[in-house]
Amino acid sequence: MMRSRIVTLFMVAMMLPMLATFASAQDDSYIVVNGSGAFALDENNDGDLDLIRVIASIVTTAPSASIGVEVIADNGDMAISFWNNTTIQYDDSFIANTTVKAWSDGEYQITLRVWDLESGLMIHDEDLDTHELMASLSPPHLSMELESEDWIFTGDTCLIHRVSTDLVGAHYDVMGMISIQGVPWLVGEYESPLDCSRWPAGDYTVTEHYRNGLGMTATATLSFAIHVHPPPAFIVNQTGRSTESGTPCDLEAIATEETVIEEMSILWEVADPAQDLMSHEDMEVLDCTMWSPGVHKVRVTLTSPQGRETTVGLNVVRLPPAPDASLDVLNASGDPERWPAISEGADYSPAPLVMSLSATIALVGSGGFIIALILGFVVGNMMNGESKEEEDMWDTPQAAPDSEGLPSFVDETGVHWRQQPDGSVDWWDTTENQWLPFQQ
Repeated sequence: MMRSRIVTLFMVAMMLPMLATFASAQDDSYIVVNGSGAFALDENNDGDLDLIRVIASIVTTAPSASIGVEVIADNGDMAISFWNNTTIQYDDSFIANTTVKAWSDGEYQITLRVWDLESGLMIHDEDLDTHELMASLSPPHLSMELESEDWIFTGDTCLIHRVSTDLVGAHYDVMGMISIQGVPWLVGEYESPLDCSRWPAGDYTVTEHYRNGLGMTATATLSFAIHVHPPPAFIVNQTGRSTESGTPCDLEAIATEETVIEEMSILWEVADPAQDLMSHEDMEVLDCTMWSPGVHKVRVTLTSPQGRETTVGLNVVRLPPAPDASLDVLNASGDPERWPAISEGADYSPAPLVMSLSATIALVGSGGFIIALILGFVVGNMMNGESKEEEDMWDTPQAAPDSEGLPSFVDETGVHWRQQPDGSVDWWDTTENQWLPFQQ
């Protein structure tokens, strides 16, 4: 502060020889500029001139006068006006002191204007020369940096670090507002870092714009993609294929590719020969040893922590138990009348329907077409009914989820997402038909 005052007094003293010249140049106005000047200074003593101090001595011949002192700094790209409004009394000398800090490197044209605020007339307009300055105030600047892996999956660490500076706007009290586009949820103007780990999958181009009160602008853009986790990949290995009930049999879900079976939730759904549905959860190996004879329709679904799922279906055939099977096996096998028939293979010998085998062959040959036609209709109806029953059991269409008024998003794989007011995200579980919180 003391150094600034000394510099100002020194400049005023330098202006004294010019007072008579300026006084003689005044018109009949009662506001008189006795002397003025613009002086380039090195504020931080680094050897480069970085600011201009504009000083003017103003008096009035009236009892009082309301004046406005305007200093205009123009570097070719932008012009800024600095105002100092005041009231001066008769015989009082007002020293106007305006400091202009350079906001970019280059030449600055300085102009001094004095206004009579009562009449609105400009009574003084003076060119104070051009000065070469180095920037001491940084213009607006925006930047964004992404913290993540090179390949981002939903739920992975994803942070956007935002930086914004405007020393010019802060110095002259003309700060602006930052707008941001390309984000799925609302974010704060200066919120940093942005947590994009909860964003749905997709391609993102995040753009920031800034403009301060002087019209200076800045823009930053960041592009990246968030990918959906691949669905689980697995096979089902069956031990004891087409063997008698009571003999060893199991089904094992074996992960392939990059799937980690321990991270998956597992659901087994089994429709037995009577079409009764049973389910088993979180079992890598399903024991089918005691399943009843017949065809069991099996569907196993693996679901990843991110909600991706894969389903594999197969049929498991269990034959009637051996005659010497244990009582537990026979009880588990159910009613023998419902057991499927088993071909006798090489031990089978045909028995004639009528008097002899040749007569039987002739009878079947003559009526085979009619019988086949009738059986075709009967079997066709049975298969249609079974197909419809199976479709009803396995392929019930899923209704579109209701987001309950919350912001929602559908990713490229068809998974529905919605955001809660606290920023957390839910996904739509098509198996349970309900919204479930997304767990990282």
